[in-house]
Amino acid sequence: MTPQYFLPLATYPDPSSGLIISNAIAFAEFCGANLHVCAQRIEIPDIPDAWSALLLDTPKMIEQAESLSRDRAATLIAAAENLSAGTEIKVFTQTLKTALPSLHETAATQARFFDLAALECIAAIPDTRIVAEAVIFGSGRPAVIFPNRTVAGKIDHLVIAWDGSRAAARAVSDANQLIRIARTVSVLSVAGEKSLTADSGTHLAEILRSSGVNAKATVVQGSGSSIGQSIQKAALELGGDFLVMGAFGHSRLRDFVLGGATSGVLDEPALPVLMSH
Repeated sequence: MTPQYFLPLATYPDPSSGLIISNAIAFAEFCGANLHVCAQRIEIPDIPDAWSALLLDTPKMIEQAESLSRDRAATLIAAAENLSAGTEIKVFTQTLKTALPSLHETAATQARFFDLAALECIAAIPDTRIVAEAVIFGSGRPAVIFPNRTVAGKIDHLVIAWDGSRAAARAVSDANQLIRIARTVSVLSVAGEKSLTADSGTHLAEILRSSGVNAKATVVQGSGSSIGQSIQKAALELGGDFLVMGAFGHSRLRDFVLGGATSGVLDEPALPVLMSH
């Protein structure tokens, strides 16, 4: 079966970058996957007459915003089609009209139909973080978060952030195809972060090796920075070009609270990261 990857593209208030399109195409091509690109056009609900009378030319502002979103959607779809020309993958494109308040929920809902979602997370654009969280925790599917730079697309050295948790185990399972095509796999554990038996990472590496994966276990000490940044720093020092980790979050009354490692990576992804909840 050919894997089916999903790339949601924002058009308002800020458009998705060309980088995420090129990165998603390169990644899908390396993995032998089809890529489904969806640009979300906004639809702004009508403002009640009693409110619009208090505002300045509301209908015109709505028309301009929707027109801008429509033009950006066309530009992004054209970019995806142009960038995929000459590649060996199939790219399917569509434009989806979505109510402005439902953009993040719609991205998560659409992602449920596919094997994996490709996302960007840029600190200067808060909406990218909100979409990433919505897809990671609301789609039931893994997501690959790309840093705000060009990546090669291929996976030579894959690093698994392993803490023995349910989320980490789910991430390993969701990344099974990627683990098998990587040349080298490192099982990375951070000492002192969680109660973890000394041989837990070693045991996972042994299991992976028994299935033909070139895997080894590594334990590092936390660097004193956030756990998310510590994990990424250690992965890069190992020569990793792709990170796999579980995503942790929980509800506290009406607020959703991210785990420290998840939040730290989403704050500033340093390499492509597959997150699974």
